[in-house]
Amino acid sequence: MSLVTITLISSILLSVFPHTPTAYGPLNYACCVKYTRNPLPFGAITGFVEQKSTEVCRISAIIFLTKNNKKVCATIKDKWVRDALARLRSKITKLTEQENLRLTTAGLATKSP
Repeated sequence: MSLVTITLISSILLSVFPHTPTAYGPLNYACCVKYTRNPLPFGAITGFVEQKSTEVCRISAIIFLTKNNKKVCATIKDKWVRDALARLRSKITKLTEQENLRLTTAGLATKSP
């Protein structure tokens, strides 16, 4: 076979078999490539996700999710980011304690003497 024929067959085979997302990570995953310089108001934050440089993306970042369904990339080195994360952890702890209290109270109310 000639080199041209082999190249043509290889090109056709490569275009027929699509790349699998499991080999390259999720295709819809957008990595942060830079950090915001402006602090977000805490009331606008609805949650966060951690991006690690040891996984798919090149930089480590905290991705804040906002009420407007936007994603804002920030660095853990900034004080406002650490403060926002601490406040979010505090809210989660309070919600968990309230839920445990409700479960305990409901459990006590359903027990018969």
